[in-house]
Amino acid sequence: MTTASHFGPMLAVDELAVARLVSIAFGGTPAGASDYLRTTGREHLRVLRQGGSPAACLATIPMGQYFGGRSIPMTGIAAVAVAPEARGSGLALHLMRAALRELRDAGVHLSGLYASTQTLYRQVGFEQAGHCFRIRLPLARLGIRDRSMLLRRAEDADEPAIRACYADMASRFDGPLDRGPYVWNRLRAWRDITYEGWLVSHAPSGPIEGYVFLAQTRKDSGKHDLTLSDLAFTTPRAGRRLLGFLADFATMGDDAVIQQAGPVHPILTLLPTQTFTVERREYSMTRVLRPLDALQARGYPAAARATASFILDDPTLPDNSGPYTITIDSGRAAVTRDAAGSPITLTPNALAALFTGFYSARQAELAGLIAGSADDIAALNAVFPGSCPWMADFF
Repeated sequence: MTTASHFGPMLAVDELAVARLVSIAFGGTPAGASDYLRTTGREHLRVLRQGGSPAACLATIPMGQYFGGRSIPMTGIAAVAVAPEARGSGLALHLMRAALRELRDAGVHLSGLYASTQTLYRQVGFEQAGHCFRIRLPLARLGIRDRSMLLRRAEDADEPAIRACYADMASRFDGPLDRGPYVWNRLRAWRDITYEGWLVSHAPSGPIEGYVFLAQTRKDSGKHDLTLSDLAFTTPRAGRRLLGFLADFATMGDDAVIQQAGPVHPILTLLPTQTFTVERREYSMTRVLRPLDALQARGYPAAARATASFILDDPTLPDNSGPYTITIDSGRAAVTRDAAGSPITLTPNALAALFTGFYSARQAELAGLIAGSADDIAALNAVFPGSCPWMADFF
């Protein structure tokens, strides 16, 4: 960088300049970018200034993420943009380092993002850490006509029950978001598409056991696809009723498309045949900002008993660097800032992949993320045995 730069909140006078950065970076219009900035909220936007003018920007999205049945404070990073005339000067790296330091100092445990380029984000400690797949269900081949539960349209008054239903399902998996307003709003309307909600329950006054939000996308053939922005259920009967509801669109509908999910979704297990396709979209990336807090906040298998040590080498957030010992017992972790013997040295990238369960310790060794003795890796593997983390939302 040839001139001094300053990182800080976006000001009202910055809106036009930041909208220009975002529109150029993502191929939209300045008006559309301005709408995005207002929807996101000025308090969640950060800029890097050169000569007093915004030269780079990003959005921070506060929410949480479920691991081991517990919600961990997580802030998403989005809308990372650098002015065309300033690209290649290191501004993006400076921007990300400053943002991560700010989030860590604010007490945020994790950060997550979807990367347009992995090289930049890996330099500051992000690593592939979650699955993002698209699932396509051929309506005519679902083979379910279940109408055993009540079905009705969602109303505004149902919002708390919808969120409770989602939390019940999401907390059973590793990786789904504990959504904030930013994500919830996008599931109802996004980019000129409005999604209509439908709920299922066992009795008129009974609790919601499942829901789906969908839009019908007309095709040149005159038929349509169902685009699902959100799908959740808390009982198998509710899942079957939702599948039956989707199957009832088969007369003029081709496919139901779950825009984002894991490679294995419980809705697929309820199908009588494997007449669906699962397509990888991309991997989400995670950065552990406060290792001690994050490791102690997440849940672990209740029967697990394990102890492992490692040394963290974190150049971006040097206060994180040093030894750690983690002891798992009764579903919780105790973490101390010490280590015995000659433990494995981890980068923030390796810790991210282990923390989410994207890799077990033994799998991470094959990926080149960690190296050590067989005994040290076995101890770490008992703490981080791996799972299948996934996220049902894009941000």
